[in-house]
Amino acid sequence: MRSELIRNGFVHATVMAFVVGATLTPADVAAEVRLTINGGQTKGAFNRVSSGWAAYITKHVGGVNASSKASSGSLDNTRQVDAGKADMGLVFASDLYDGVKGIGSFKKATSNVRYMTFVFGSVGHFVVPADSSIKALADIKGKTISMGGPGSGSAKNLTKLLKHVGLWGSFKDVYAGKKSSDQLVNGKVDAYNWHPGIGSGFIRGTANKIKIRFIDLNAPAKASGFYKEFPYFEPTPIPAGVYPKVDHDTMTIGTGTLMIVNKDVSDDLVYQVLKGVYTDDGKKFLTAAFGGRAKQMTTGNGLKNLVAPLHPGAVKFWKEMGKKF
Repeated sequence: MRSELIRNGFVHATVMAFVVGATLTPADVAAEVRLTINGGQTKGAFNRVSSGWAAYITKHVGGVNASSKASSGSLDNTRQVDAGKADMGLVFASDLYDGVKGIGSFKKATSNVRYMTFVFGSVGHFVVPADSSIKALADIKGKTISMGGPGSGSAKNLTKLLKHVGLWGSFKDVYAGKKSSDQLVNGKVDAYNWHPGIGSGFIRGTANKIKIRFIDLNAPAKASGFYKEFPYFEPTPIPAGVYPKVDHDTMTIGTGTLMIVNKDVSDDLVYQVLKGVYTDDGKKFLTAAFGGRAKQMTTGNGLKNLVAPLHPGAVKFWKEMGKKF
């Protein structure tokens, strides 16, 4: 019933009101349309963003009750939205690209996923203690590295790079997820990998416990032709001063975090959601919900990393914004 209501949008709700008659108030009708948005690990960046979107949609898009759902991250979200187990979800451009092509972690192409908008840049943070013997990515040989969460987009992104540059198998890979910070502080891992937006509270937490630095991921990526092989990645700086006591810029790799939607979600619903979040009030609401990442949600960035077909509702919105595609 939930997916059927979403797919038929407000028209279906109106029909239900007619059938049930006076026993169903307008508020009851509005509550019938449910929308599930997949985020990421509990208390992580993806979950903050998906919760912000869900809260905005519920409050400002008439007739929709949206909820945020935790998941293991980008890869899981791509699959769940494709399968109709979630209506919308946050994903890395890298996972969406692989899903559409049916390559990498996907045994077959995802046929039900549609692109809505770019949300924020996801940046590869390879974190080591300031006094670590790891000075460059090649120095991880023989070390224990937390790749991120099991099955997470963070882990998949770094795995792509490490395989491409020929380092895969030369170190011990573990998947400590949200325990990665504590394990680095306690010396159980030599480094950890995380792909949030710039200014991650999780990484700040590590930097408040021990002095850290970041490893340059751009240099090996550029030298190996990684960007040509994986065009949804690009060189990205981690600026000095963003994290406590990290006083120099570090170049790394970055990709887009995108909002995707199942193809059967109604055109009008997708259009109304995009129209709402891109208003001044929508941007203020989302900035309050998940901070500076929301500032990257501009109409100029809106179709960045367009690696999947646009949903028809998104087509209508972006045409109104003057976009050509």
